[in-house]
Amino acid sequence: MENNLHEPITVTADFFPIPKKTKQKSPRCIPKSFKLSNGREVFITEIGLIHPRFDGLKTHFLFDVTDDVNDYRISFDTETLEWFLEWEGDSDV
Repeated sequence: MENNLHEPITVTADFFPIPKKTKQKSPRCIPKSFKLSNGREVFITEIGLIHPRFDGLKTHFLFDVTDDVNDYRISFDTETLEWFLEWEGDSDV
C-alpha cells in the first residue's frame, strides 16, 4: 500500500556543524522521529537516501526513512523551515 501525501509533520532532528575542510555547504541533519497530525509518533530506525529537490530558487531536502515497519519520505523546506510527510508505504521486509 502506498500513499502520496503532503502532510505537515513535527520532526525531532539532530543538526551537526560542517567540518571546515569539506565541500558540503549545509549543516548535516539527521531526523530521529516525527509526529503526525493525529498524534502518532514514528521513530526512525534507518535513513536511506538524502537528496535535494529544486523548485526554482527553493530547495527541499528529501529523506527516505524507515521505522522497520513502514517506509516514509519526509521533506524539509529550506525556505519556510517546515517538514512534510510526502509518502508512506509498506516496507518490503
